[in-house]
Amino acid sequence: MLDNYNAIKEIYKKENRLVNVSPEYCEILGTDRFEDTNREFGKRFLDYRKKWRKNPKHFIVNEFPLHLDVELNNTCNLRCLMCQIPFSKMKKKFMGIDMLKKILDEAAKYNLFSIKFNFRGEPLMHPQITEFIALAKTAGILEVQFNSNGTLLNKKLSQDLIEAGLDRIKFSVDSINPLIYNEFRRGANYRDTVQNVFDFVEIRNRLKRKFPSVQVQMVVMKTNLQEMGNYVKFWENKVNRIGFSRYRSQNNLSGIKENFQEKQIKIPCSQLWQRLVVTCDGTILMCCGDYLLRNPLGNINSNTLSEIWNSDKLNKIRHLHQEGRFEQIPVCRDCEVNYK
Repeated sequence: MLDNYNAIKEIYKKENRLVNVSPEYCEILGTDRFEDTNREFGKRFLDYRKKWRKNPKHFIVNEFPLHLDVELNNTCNLRCLMCQIPFSKMKKKFMGIDMLKKILDEAAKYNLFSIKFNFRGEPLMHPQITEFIALAKTAGILEVQFNSNGTLLNKKLSQDLIEAGLDRIKFSVDSINPLIYNEFRRGANYRDTVQNVFDFVEIRNRLKRKFPSVQVQMVVMKTNLQEMGNYVKFWENKVNRIGFSRYRSQNNLSGIKENFQEKQIKIPCSQLWQRLVVTCDGTILMCCGDYLLRNPLGNINSNTLSEIWNSDKLNKIRHLHQEGRFEQIPVCRDCEVNYK
């Protein structure tokens, strides 16, 4: 499996279409190979991406995170086969506008580069999603984005999201085979989801907007691995970028056991120098891997993000990572994100 996965990456690397490469994720340029939408963000975006790479490499802690994952809700309309989030056991919660404004006020103060409006849930389930996007753009956030399964879209909502100022949207579409997709994304219908993506792009183009940048991505597993090449060909002239993320097996609640078999050498996790996560009830987390909230750092109702980012608690975690003592942090001990 690993050889096939890497073979796909090598093909597009030679064509200069492979970007944003990490051990667990990569992107391949679709229509962005003709005119890269990222360039439209300007110099500030280039500075942001430079810091994104440089800060973890040299263990640089800026005064504020480069990026925030802000969870609008912890609910989802699907029950995907490979999902690790125990939605059925979680009390449904939605972030209120006052909490979001508190986050955005501080983000504006520190000129936050990027915000993603999801963590565990499907953001299109939040009734104020378009209003929240507009507020983030008003706060001066350069890149406002979210991931979505795309099933709840309709033409009106698509236009509202575009006109609110959304900069990037990533649709999870794990196969171009309807049978495989419907099996993975339980509760979704392949043809409806793909049509929603097509309609979203068509509406954006009709409005003569370059943004949002539209991406589709799949979680790569044994069942869909062999279609990676055809997946790129299907989407490359329809969306800006195509993403592939490596399947994570740890704590998987659906019973899937296959994973990429390779020697895993842990390295300091880049997220500790890049981002923070805020859940819909205000809990502040150090990374996207702590979806069970095992190591909360504080709460936005009683702490500022700057306080948490520069806290002794988070600095101690960074120090342990630098020394390779991952086993002393329960949430990091078995995490599959930070391996070489």
